[in-house]
This record gives sequence, structure tokens and C-alpha cells, in this order.
Amino acid sequence: MVYIPKLKGIVFEKDYIETHLDEILFIELKTTKKYLPENPKGFFFGATENEFNFGKLLGDRFRFCFVCLNEKSPSYVMLTIEELEKIIRNKRIQFQINL
Repeated sequence: MVYIPKLKGIVFEKDYIETHLDEILFIELKTTKKYLPENPKGFFFGATENEFNFGKLLGDRFRFCFVCLNEKSPSYVMLTIEELEKIIRNKRIQFQINL
């Protein structure tokens, strides 16, 4: 997802992205229906090495957005790679193999 923070009330024209490229945030959405009263604590998700590499390359212009769709705890939290890595409890590599 692409997020443009200053777009509220502004008419979006075709050259807007090129003009305001430095303001655009790139967002990777992760969703769950799990009850998470302290989102993102308890969130389980999959991510590729490419997502993490892209996030590191973009720095503060990239966020993971953790969206809780549970009706008892609807919420979202956006974290940079740096912020996310500080709270990761467990991370493992999984091989995806086609034969």
C-alpha cells in the first residue's frame, strides 16, 4: 500500500507522486482476526526476506502495518523495520519449494 500523509484535502493530480515522492510511505499490511487487546503483541505473520530488505533500504519511508480485525479489539499499529526488530520474539526461516 502507498500512504501519502498530506493528501487530506488536496486534489490528487497525476504529477503529485513525483512532486511529493519524499513524503510517501510504503506500507506492508498484515491482518488478523485474532483477539489482540495489545496489538501488535501476540501478532503472528509471515514475511519474506525481500520485505525486510526493502524495508531496510527505504528506512523511515517503510512500515509494517498490523491490523486487528477482531470486533472486540479493532486496531492498527504501524512500525518501521527498526521498531519491529526490537520487539520480535521469534523469527525463523521457512523454505518454499516447488518440484
